Amino acid sequence: MMRTPEEERIFHALSQIQTPACDLSGVVEQAGRQRRARLRPGRPLAAAAVLCALLTIGAAAVGISGAWRYFAPSLPQNAVETVGVSQTAGDYTLTVVDAVADDSNILLLLALSRTDGRPIDPEASLNTTSMHLNLEIEAERGAGSSGMLGRQFSQDGTTLYLLFNASYVTDQPDTLVNQPLTLTADGVAVRLHDSDGLYHVRGDSPVSLAPLAEQENPDFSDTHFRGNAEEIARAAAAVGCDIPLPLDEQFPDYAVLGAAMTENGLSLVLRSGRYTSSDLVCTDVFPDTLIDTRTGEKYRGSSGQGATLEDGTRVVLWSFQDCPLALDDLPYLEVEVSYNMDRVLSDQPFSLTFTLGKSSGISIPIEEPLELDGLTLHPTELRLSPLELRILFADGYEAAFSIRQEGTAPVLHLADGTEIATRWGGGRYLGGGTLPSVGFLVEDADGERIFIDPGQVVSITFGNLEIPVEH
Repeated sequence: MMRTPEEERIFHALSQIQTPACDLSGVVEQAGRQRRARLRPGRPLAAAAVLCALLTIGAAAVGISGAWRYFAPSLPQNAVETVGVSQTAGDYTLTVVDAVADDSNILLLLALSRTDGRPIDPEASLNTTSMHLNLEIEAERGAGSSGMLGRQFSQDGTTLYLLFNASYVTDQPDTLVNQPLTLTADGVAVRLHDSDGLYHVRGDSPVSLAPLAEQENPDFSDTHFRGNAEEIARAAAAVGCDIPLPLDEQFPDYAVLGAAMTENGLSLVLRSGRYTSSDLVCTDVFPDTLIDTRTGEKYRGSSGQGATLEDGTRVVLWSFQDCPLALDDLPYLEVEVSYNMDRVLSDQPFSLTFTLGKSSGISIPIEEPLELDGLTLHPTELRLSPLELRILFADGYEAAFSIRQEGTAPVLHLADGTEIATRWGGGRYLGGGTLPSVGFLVEDADGERIFIDPGQVVSITFGNLEIPVEH
């Protein structure tokens, strides 16, 4: 799915995790560690502080060590399984160090280093605009999501530790345990950013759209934009224009091919695709702003829809936010573009296969209906692990997911009398006879995850239910 320029700005703001170098075998507390900014509902600060202290002490008591203490200080040691699988590809070695998994969630601690022992580029990554990191499972049907939760360099800068998270819903029980898992990475790269800090490279000068004014540009003002993007793009590109963009010497294939009026206003067709120039890889170009040179007014690119021309050329039909301009204004318009671009450090791929022998979770059958403010649901099973609490339902997925609107979540009761509230973590449903489920997470007052040891939990209350946890 393509991000709009506005979505790119939001993605950048939410994806920044910067942590200073540290001794991974030494100090537990690292002052000044910056954290990912998140929007979370408010919580009672005192209760959250007590909870965080309790679980951090518990983690220290069981000897949590290594990089885990910086990513997940509350993670119980008995949940961690050593993997220790490595592969060298080109100038880099990737290691799956440890894993924590339940039936459908997994955390992987990864380590990336250079084969020559030299420090790694501070911005090196396995997950950029051109490089992707994925965990593959063996399941006939399924869906998953994954992402990087954090990065941390060793004190000497020679090892980059990464925390990778993945979640799956499939038609098989125990999806992630006792079967081959394969971690793949396309290579190592640095995602380039502009002086504004955003992950794009802006063209050095605006591009005049005056050549389009000489064409018979189509009007699709009464046509649905997304549903007819291909028809619109083909008609707009048929005028035969090919306006070069900045960085034309490095990436000559990118160009403005046409314009059209749509229900979203004035729209442009840009050639898209992935192109390489030396050690640079550009995966796309997008219009940052449309400029009216008469007034200096700028209109931000807001929506892009991919399409294919008759000759197979991939293009994107772009529109602009709150733009009142029309085809007659083209002689006076310019467009500023930006590129999604990487500097490739290694294009040698990784593929590491391993098998996990244990699940960190426990399963508890539920036989009683759940009553929540007049809503009656029929849970069948509760699954509790350090990664989440998940409840499966015999009801339809819409009914199960309505729990979110109820604003009610389970409460964990620990052996020492502490009560821990959870929050909505998302619903999952694959269809085809599988049961819908709802997950809940535990966080501190700053919105940071806390990883519960199921062995500390003696019961769980949710609505009218009090569910004992036997060990």
